[in-house]
Amino acid sequence: MRVAVAMSGGMDSTATALLLRREGHDVIGFHMRLHSHSDATWESASVLAARIDVPIREVDLLEDFARIVIRPFVEEYGVGRTPSPCPICNRFIKVSRLLDMARSLGCERLATGHYARIRNTSEGPGLFRGLDRKKDQSYFLFMLTKELLAGLVFPLGDSTKAGVKEFLKLEGVGVWESEESQELCFMQANDYRDFLRQTRRNSRPGPIIDLQGTVLGRHKGIMEYTVGQRRGLGISRPYPMYVIRIDAATDTIVVGPKEETFVSSLRIRDINLLTTSPPDVGDRFLIKVRSTAIPARSTVTYRARDHMELTFDEPQSAIAPGQAAVLYDEDRVIGGGWIESPKRPADAGYYKPS
Repeated sequence: MRVAVAMSGGMDSTATALLLRREGHDVIGFHMRLHSHSDATWESASVLAARIDVPIREVDLLEDFARIVIRPFVEEYGVGRTPSPCPICNRFIKVSRLLDMARSLGCERLATGHYARIRNTSEGPGLFRGLDRKKDQSYFLFMLTKELLAGLVFPLGDSTKAGVKEFLKLEGVGVWESEESQELCFMQANDYRDFLRQTRRNSRPGPIIDLQGTVLGRHKGIMEYTVGQRRGLGISRPYPMYVIRIDAATDTIVVGPKEETFVSSLRIRDINLLTTSPPDVGDRFLIKVRSTAIPARSTVTYRARDHMELTFDEPQSAIAPGQAAVLYDEDRVIGGGWIESPKRPADAGYYKPS
């Protein structure tokens, strides 16, 4: 089978291409030109592709990436939300664009180095968590469709990171010694605040207040903050304070103690489903509210065409509007959506963990 592989120049994509070659597939590598750092990754990907005897070509997606990923990323911070660009990139750039190109070259599948699994179900291909729970990347893939899943292969889904490193070491591929790639590929040192300062210069200062409306200080611009943030607030209190809410209309940051960050439910919009049966009121799911979160058990309490509300079994902390919320039925990804402003505990008091 002829298979295209998205090759970034890192460990996982190199291992993916090599594994497929070892299985006897005809492999071609694609490297995406997405941003100003792509020249360095292209050089690395080219060297590694030659080392494992895989032909590679560069795909220029610079304009698409700027329009579909970077511009909304900046705009979201400008209105007080915390964006998650990777699911958008995976759906509309990495998978959609490369899969179209792969098919134009006679490839039957597109492979990536994601730690996730695709399994056949009674409804067709389903997306499942990767075997290595510490590296599972299914959260970032929730925006895919069943049609896209049918054209994908995740060779590392049943592997562990340690196993991939050992495989490359035994194969004599030096990339096994390389550092982990950063989450946001389009910025150096993963410093999103510095990136935003360079791309958005109209952020205005404003007040930092507590939930009672008392002004505690001033901030430099709402784009510098995210819900749940504790450091860098520039205010002095006898106890740690956290960002509770960001009001973009008034350029106001609302802060409070840790216990005030907990919420009992959340609402998500623009839902993408990977099953044919949509969730209904009363259905129970595990939900991840950020990529590093431990899945929390919840119940659907409201369902509309493109909105859903879920109530947690136990209140959750620091849920940021703009982030993705992904629903799981144990290991299977049901789908997900984008978090709107979460609700506070129903008793209007403050949830105090024991």
